[in-house]
Amino acid sequence: MSGRKSINSVIGSSFGRAFGLLAIVFCLGAAPASAQDDAFPYPVMPDSLREPQARADYALMHYWDNANFADSTLLYAANYGEQGFVNFIDLLNHFGKNVGEASARQFINKAWATAVARRRFAVLIDYYLEDNDSPVHNDRTYAWLLNAAADNPNTGATDRERYRFKAKQATINQPGDTARDFSFIGDDGRMHRLSDYRDQRVCLFFYDPDCEQCHTTWAWLQANPLPADIKVLRIRVNDALFELYALKATPTMYLLDKGNVVVLKEATKEQLATGFTR
Repeated sequence: MSGRKSINSVIGSSFGRAFGLLAIVFCLGAAPASAQDDAFPYPVMPDSLREPQARADYALMHYWDNANFADSTLLYAANYGEQGFVNFIDLLNHFGKNVGEASARQFINKAWATAVARRRFAVLIDYYLEDNDSPVHNDRTYAWLLNAAADNPNTGATDRERYRFKAKQATINQPGDTARDFSFIGDDGRMHRLSDYRDQRVCLFFYDPDCEQCHTTWAWLQANPLPADIKVLRIRVNDALFELYALKATPTMYLLDKGNVVVLKEATKEQLATGFTR
């Protein structure tokens, strides 16, 4: 694969992704694709399931029932292995509140049973879920898959340790959590604590003064001010903050609600500009 353009070509536009998810949840019912067909073989949805969440739960738990995990040609076909995986994690991101962790574990157990599938999906998991810039990046889903891979008996000791470390990092400051408290020196030269701002909404801007992209992003924030009730805190990073927040790079931005509750973790400029949705 060749960078972010490849991700966008597989995922498609926001409208296209939303339509695809609805089609998977509401419209499954055709016979599975044949073994010769390189289109992903989605499961057949029982007509008795009418409620959207129930259909989503069924789709997630039976998503991989007809998949061939031993055919390397299919697994490396964009319309089969890659597109099927992207749609699966997008379903997990949007509808996985009931059975997400169980369906992630079920998928890993199927995929990790064959070496070719294990190699293929290990790459796709990191490619689509580790990178903050991926449109389907989701730390909750990433942690589910990593923990399942770490627990699988076909995972080697070195990979098991790596998966557990990454899963632990991914669970830090997830949306809905109270952000970890810390002290920092503000632009006024005084010492502050994040908890000092728990009574208001806050945008955290973690930066390094030697980071060119940090200056570019900060200039964008100045030119595109956030709503007046959001306090922007510019925070110079250090080793302790990198570890505490599991920061991958600078700049990194968070949006916190009152009570320091995480709304957006590792937010993009586009998310901040379009109503703080993820």
